[in-house]
Amino acid sequence: MGKQHLLAVSVALVLQGFSLTAQANDDTQAELQQLKAQIAQLQKRFVQLEQKHTTQTVSEDGEGIDAEDPDADVNLVREVNADDIDGLKGDIENFKYDESRRYERQTVKSTRDTTLYGTVQVRTSYQDESTSAGNPAPSGDRYSTFDIPTALLGVRGNLFRDYNEGKNLEYQLSFSYSKQPSTAGNNSNFNLQDAFLRYNVFSTNSGLEEPRLNVTLGQQLIPFGLEAQSPEDLRPTITQAIAPVQLGLTARQNGLIVRGDVKPYVDYGANYRAPLLEYALGVTNGNGINKTDDNDGKDFLARVAYTLPVDYASIFRELKFGASYLKGKANVKNARGLLSDNAKRDILGFDIYYNHAPFGVTYEYIQARTEQATASNQLVDTTAEGHTFTAFYTVGDQFYNSIKSNAKFDDFWPKSIQGYYRYDNYNPNKDQDVVNVVGNGFGEYTRHSLGLNFFFAQTTKFQLALNNTQYKHETATQKDFNEVVGQFQYTF
Repeated sequence: MGKQHLLAVSVALVLQGFSLTAQANDDTQAELQQLKAQIAQLQKRFVQLEQKHTTQTVSEDGEGIDAEDPDADVNLVREVNADDIDGLKGDIENFKYDESRRYERQTVKSTRDTTLYGTVQVRTSYQDESTSAGNPAPSGDRYSTFDIPTALLGVRGNLFRDYNEGKNLEYQLSFSYSKQPSTAGNNSNFNLQDAFLRYNVFSTNSGLEEPRLNVTLGQQLIPFGLEAQSPEDLRPTITQAIAPVQLGLTARQNGLIVRGDVKPYVDYGANYRAPLLEYALGVTNGNGINKTDDNDGKDFLARVAYTLPVDYASIFRELKFGASYLKGKANVKNARGLLSDNAKRDILGFDIYYNHAPFGVTYEYIQARTEQATASNQLVDTTAEGHTFTAFYTVGDQFYNSIKSNAKFDDFWPKSIQGYYRYDNYNPNKDQDVVNVVGNGFGEYTRHSLGLNFFFAQTTKFQLALNNTQYKHETATQKDFNEVVGQFQYTF
């Protein structure tokens, strides 16, 4: 019986090991089920043998049979013979070989911790004026299209993992599709977006109550206001705010940025962390993505945000006030070439963020004092100004932090519907009623957006928006228009 118990334990360990390590695919599962069936038959035979052995060792009159007698186990040895054991070993060895070969040939591998992620937006739109700026239609008075505005693919992970204190050295690399300014054909580029290293100066393993501090070197989003900091998958509306886009704040920049916070308030029951003060300091080239600096000036950035120190149950939870400032230099070009490589570029921002589920309000004000080229090839001081106000209300549980910590199946996520209204106003030069600044259109314009976001999975949403754009001064190529936009966005 000692041999039988040893064999039973060995078979059980083999079964357990393969249950934990086998990859979840159809071929593997089929082979694994076949092995399990064979092992189950052997285990059943072991049980029968044990019962038979117990019957044989106790006689009807109470006399015991000598278990050490070699003749007592002769029938048991014949039940499980060497061929059975060798056959099982052969099947296991074949299974191990197939799994090793499949892993080597069909699995993407990395020498460091790596996570693949991406965001794709699929959009359709209809516009009632074909002469609005930036949307020329080949004919007629209407403009409709299907579009892929964003297709981003990236990897992120750790180059060095500090298991004791969490002072990790992280990396992120991403590429994004961008279409060429062409009305036909399949011209497109896959451009570098994020490319940076980030070192966590303070411990990230010591608890949520501890402050954070990290240093990021490379190409990245800049810490200015609300809209410019939002990555593609977290933007609340289909269209971005006008002022940050027109002033180049949403473009990634190459440089060094330090981000941190102090005195966070933590509620573990709601999985909630709100730092009292957040700050960021940085220096960048200031001339956009995938470019070396084109002048001797740098953009210097500073941001600070203050969150009201209240309990999680307070009505003022997550009420935040922020201020941002950028001071830099820019090249100004005209038809003849470079007009100046030392043009002023000072941008000031103020923002309010209030997200108390299920409702929330955000407001962002931006003022930019810059030098621009006029049609007469002169440098003029301009003061651009932008206002963005957004109000939203959510029905559903998806945005409660406590929901995110609940145990659930991977594909289960509470459905949520979010309605919003956005007021967006931008004036490229508020000192003049009508300006003729190259690239800035003619005067002030406003966009009203009424939208609906339907979150039907953790990383997938459908967005529908009705936009109304009004120009203070209409021209033949710049007319008021209405637009209906629908968009699917999925993230992985």
